[in-house]
Amino acid sequence: MSDQGCTMIVFGGTGDLAHRKLAPAIYNLSVEDKLPPGFSMIGVGRKQKLSSQYREELAASVSKYSPATWDENKWAALSLKLHYFAGDMRYAENYPSFKTTVETYNLESGANGNYLYYMALAPRLFTPIAENLKHHGMTCSDSGWRRLMIEKPFGSDLLSARDLNAALSTVIDEKNIYRIDHYLGKEMLQNILVLRFANSIFEPLWNERFIDHVQISAVESEGIGDRGRYYDRAGAMRDMFQSHLLQMLALTAMEPPLKADPDTIRSEKLKLLNAVQLWPGEEEKSNLVFGQYHGFRHEEDVAEHSQTETFAALKLAINNPRWQGVPFYMRTGKKLENKLAKIVIQFKNPPSLYFGDPLGGLNRDQSNLLNVLTLKVQPREGVVFQFNIKKPATIEEIVPVEMDFCQPCAFMINTPEAYERLLADAMDGDSARFSSWKEIESSWALTDAIYNEHQRSRSKLDIYEPGSTGPAAAEKLLAGDGRHWWES
Repeated sequence: MSDQGCTMIVFGGTGDLAHRKLAPAIYNLSVEDKLPPGFSMIGVGRKQKLSSQYREELAASVSKYSPATWDENKWAALSLKLHYFAGDMRYAENYPSFKTTVETYNLESGANGNYLYYMALAPRLFTPIAENLKHHGMTCSDSGWRRLMIEKPFGSDLLSARDLNAALSTVIDEKNIYRIDHYLGKEMLQNILVLRFANSIFEPLWNERFIDHVQISAVESEGIGDRGRYYDRAGAMRDMFQSHLLQMLALTAMEPPLKADPDTIRSEKLKLLNAVQLWPGEEEKSNLVFGQYHGFRHEEDVAEHSQTETFAALKLAINNPRWQGVPFYMRTGKKLENKLAKIVIQFKNPPSLYFGDPLGGLNRDQSNLLNVLTLKVQPREGVVFQFNIKKPATIEEIVPVEMDFCQPCAFMINTPEAYERLLADAMDGDSARFSSWKEIESSWALTDAIYNEHQRSRSKLDIYEPGSTGPAAAEKLLAGDGRHWWES
């Protein structure tokens, strides 16, 4: 926990994100004594209301979305540090009174001139608000720090992302921009590097000699809810692949960093992302599947003849020596059978000689007896390793068994929510779990290239039924290679 106080200003302070994620995260940090001394928060919104009314609204949200830790007395202590400012921050005339307000609260709380600006609103408002902050002298100071947290999406394609970054770079230094990918705050993603580099049994095998293929999945059973307007423009690739899935891929496949500092880790992730490409084309076989769930075009604010994908599955290659010839299968989608996020490492089969006639004719089903390491990100964090043993009391039968580490079961504690971790990191000035601009740029370049390939090949949009595992073509993507998706 930082010993520096700060004033956190939430633009979009009355929105869904502030109520569902930010307020509960701040409350839980307070309960755990992880808020810095001198902390205060100002929610900014267009609706006229008193700070007392705003506190009551946030209290209702925190008790709803964080019931396990809710305590009225603990909330009462925190609520005195929460304030509200009403104004449309697109317009410069609102900034003189806004500046006076935030400086007053900052001084009263003893936050030493430190400000954390959080953009919890529509991306089109990022630039005008940031430019107004700069124009009114609120992004730099001789004392204290200024940091800017930005929700995804960071742009809608490579060109718009570059335009947004160019605009923000004139307002605040890159080192003070914290681009949020909340998956990077999830406990198991934080554990990937520890699992790889703190265990000598894994890293020596983490290469093309021993690994058959890798699967990365982030799928949801829910539909798009009330996000039709956004989702019909974005789709599964821009919403999930460009950010969450590629960050999971980068952490899984990056080279060992020489140091554990944020810049070195980001540098290795960037090298990995720059080496990713669609698997080279093969005759009569597509390595890209776009799907759409039946009924999507009837969702609110979705175009009648929408061609937006709600599902994507891809076969990717990484063009470096470690992963030469190892396919990476990625998938994401809405309204599927299960909600889960996980990384599956399937190792190569041992030589069949060991289980053939020379050793007594052991009966072995190669399709089931595989060594598989699964990193479960959600809903239950943990690690599962499948390996093979001889079935007790038999001579000829080999069976797969599992070592199953359940993180919440083992430690009997609630792991911090992603936003708790990310807010604490931003206050501490730790950028390791945030995406750098170069990573964002590389991710958009790859995503745009995949969209271009989809349009060039004129691949059809596969319709799938809600509650299924997705389009049949996604199954064929692996079946054509003699593999299958690991669903459990």
